[in-house]
Amino acid sequence: MPVKQFISSVVLLATASASSLALASTIELSDPAVRAMPPGAPASGAYVTLTNHSDQERFLVDVESDAADTVEIHISKMEGDTMVMARVPHIAVPAHGQAMLKPGGYHIMMIGLAKPFKAGDQVKFTLVMKNGERIPMQAPVMSPEQMASYMPAGMSMKHMDHSTMKHDDMKSHEGHEMKDKDEHSAHH
Repeated sequence: MPVKQFISSVVLLATASASSLALASTIELSDPAVRAMPPGAPASGAYVTLTNHSDQERFLVDVESDAADTVEIHISKMEGDTMVMARVPHIAVPAHGQAMLKPGGYHIMMIGLAKPFKAGDQVKFTLVMKNGERIPMQAPVMSPEQMASYMPAGMSMKHMDHSTMKHDDMKSHEGHEMKDKDEHSAHH
């Protein structure tokens, strides 16, 4: 390989590596948490705040983890007396802004847990951004008492219990409502 071509290749590789490093450092993760669940619970939620330090809006499009059979990005909200939860295709993280994944709002839904989560455990995730960036995250499992700091005003812990949630009864995760009172109380 001629020296000129070799130098060009090294410069191109260095430029690509530098831009990848800069891109990877534009999303900061803070306050990760997973809700502890009783043994036998089929699902749990995970939470984190994403801070975008770049000049461009970024999008969280997927989350991966070996801790559950299914891992999805969801939103839950009260509509009258009914808790509505729906899978979302992405979460926007505004330029120089934040996206908060918290109980009662956007969250990471884990269905079909590989093992029960108990306080003190650690759960590993990979957050996948629209541009292909993969961000590793490790989140501590917190007790319901510890999770109280994640509660938005007006939500009670009874709305956060995933232990009796009937995910296997749902035909689709593409926007579903819990009309049954037990299902509503079990949801977040």
